[in-house]
Amino acid sequence: MPARNNIHVPSESWPFFSWFVIEFAIVIAVAVVLAWQTSPFFEDSVVMYGWECEQESQETNCSVTDEPEMQQTALNWIFWGIVGMVFAAWYLGARRFVLKRTVL
Repeated sequence: MPARNNIHVPSESWPFFSWFVIEFAIVIAVAVVLAWQTSPFFEDSVVMYGWECEQESQETNCSVTDEPEMQQTALNWIFWGIVGMVFAAWYLGARRFVLKRTVL
């Protein structure tokens, strides 16, 4: 049976770019889990006291509530900041020493 010259047999059995996708997924997963586990440490620093207001005719009487409230938006910024720091630390710092090759 003659050999065909139009068949391409790759030198690697696994597509090379998929290793970058797998590495990206692992780094994001580790960063999200790390941020999720460390964000409760920042809950005390983002506590604020809200205002309790009552409308009386044209005047509004407001007083500071005794119970502190959590600022969820600040916790979201802290969470995604931690994710970004882990991501940047891996791709800008540790990756070149661990894998000994360039990103692309």
